[in-house]
Amino acid sequence: MRQYIFRRICVILNKLGMMDLSVMEKLAINNFLRHLRIDCGLKKEVIVEMINYAKQKKLSFITYLIHAKKIDSNYLAQLLAKEFLLTFIDLDTVDPSQLPIHLINENLLQQYQILPLWQDNEKLGLAMVDPSHQVAIDDVRFSTGLILEYIVVEAKQLTLMLGKLRNQSTILNQTSCKLDLSVGSKSRTEDVNIPPIPLNNTTEDEVAIINYVYQLLLYAIARNASDVHLEPYQEHLEIRFRIDGLLYVMVVLPKYLIQRIITRLKIMSQLDIAERRVPQDGRFRIQDAKGRDVDCRLSTCPTIYGEKLVIRILDSNKMLLEIDKLGMNEVQKYEFLQALNSPHGMILVTGPTGSGKTITLYTALNFLKKSTVNISSVENPVEIILPGINQVNVNSAVGLNFSCVLRAFLRQDPDIIMVGEMRDQETAEIGIKAAQTGHLVLSTLHTNSAAESLIRLANMGIPTYNIAASVHLIVAQRLVRRLCIDCKVEDKLPEKVLYKLGLIDDEKNKIKIFSSRGCSKCTDGYRGRTGIFEILTLTDEIRKLILQENSALEISLLARKTGMQTLYLSALSKLKQGEISLLEMKRVTKD
Repeated sequence: MRQYIFRRICVILNKLGMMDLSVMEKLAINNFLRHLRIDCGLKKEVIVEMINYAKQKKLSFITYLIHAKKIDSNYLAQLLAKEFLLTFIDLDTVDPSQLPIHLINENLLQQYQILPLWQDNEKLGLAMVDPSHQVAIDDVRFSTGLILEYIVVEAKQLTLMLGKLRNQSTILNQTSCKLDLSVGSKSRTEDVNIPPIPLNNTTEDEVAIINYVYQLLLYAIARNASDVHLEPYQEHLEIRFRIDGLLYVMVVLPKYLIQRIITRLKIMSQLDIAERRVPQDGRFRIQDAKGRDVDCRLSTCPTIYGEKLVIRILDSNKMLLEIDKLGMNEVQKYEFLQALNSPHGMILVTGPTGSGKTITLYTALNFLKKSTVNISSVENPVEIILPGINQVNVNSAVGLNFSCVLRAFLRQDPDIIMVGEMRDQETAEIGIKAAQTGHLVLSTLHTNSAAESLIRLANMGIPTYNIAASVHLIVAQRLVRRLCIDCKVEDKLPEKVLYKLGLIDDEKNKIKIFSSRGCSKCTDGYRGRTGIFEILTLTDEIRKLILQENSALEISLLARKTGMQTLYLSALSKLKQGEISLLEMKRVTKD
């Protein structure tokens, strides 16, 4: 009875990762030897001889039995699990791509015939063929710093699994070497100087993963990608780049690389590599081919095939943040600057996700930035680091939301306040109040047109008299792809199409419309993006309509009569100038 209780305590201690197997060895070895005599028919003299031989070779008795192959390996593994009170696992049921093998040096895996099966916070499940190998256990515990839970596996299966992983490591190195990072004929991988990366006890395949991920990010930066999507599927990992607003498949990798690449990126972002059940967000910084710092924002999301990662590349080196570069025409630029030069009031930038609102806001802040003014911004999260601005990240976990930060700003003697988004009534009310009390407030809303933003504020519970009194200007915008100047070709359009575009007879003979063709310097005939804008300045007439609670359509019609250029007309203007194609115009505008 005492022996049974002691064995149960040992099982519990192992589950808690607190079991030193040497404690169990004396208990297990006698029963183990008894099974060898009874079940396997080995005489006591033969067993003693084998024990002595193992000692001469400086091997444990169990390791000697495995190497000698005198007993069926599957029977031996299950017997060891039973006598050492450990779990037995069939490795054929284990997915190699999900193993956290990056945690242990490959040399240790081969030397000790061990394999990490899972990691749960500070605990590591370690597969072994010889659970009495205390040296192996000590080395793994020292190298990982984790609490170990021991699992017994069959020697043949473990050897096959380790061989598979070794072969995959070789393929990984070949895959990394084959990654083509050339853009045009000017930038090639051999010209890229990779900065040294500190390595701690890494194997060759880990170095290959590190280099591969770094080269992949360099390639994304060189291709002017705004986002990198890593999407796991049943049999492969698909990597897509968002270039000029559209996604393109760049690389398809085998399934076994999924977890290793994802783990590397999570380590770079200082995320919990063991947490795969909930989304996580992080940031990291790398150096591009010219040695300049590039900020990257990473987000994870659990899918049925594993974690999907999206990396937002925030390359401030390519963000000129100049009003002339936004794409506004002269009238729009004049109205925008007039509003920015106001001492107080609210300026709203509206549009769907990915329409360039953040760039427009930061361009405005860069224009307003002076040593004589106090500018503060709150975002979720901060996307562009701008020196001279007091930037705050929202942290809802500790109650630091938009409204909380806005209240704090108002006690900090601000001149200009930027709010990442007017998300709720409370934030909007504080923003409106700030605009009415001598502060210039800039923010965004998710609406399709400038006039709809006014209705959105009213629907959030803001009184129309406060909206009319505080809002000065609304900018609705979209991003359109620019035609590549090196390969664009003139497009002969049918007269029906020209009439639909509103081109009169005198005009249609003079205008040249171009379409995309594609060359080595661009992506599908497009290179870069520009903005199209709809700028609504709140005149006295517009304010009267707001106070009368008129619809967005009525406000928009009045604004057009007084000279407001819609998104469609802004796109049409760029089409006439040969800057964008008709297909791109139709893709972005619906009029």
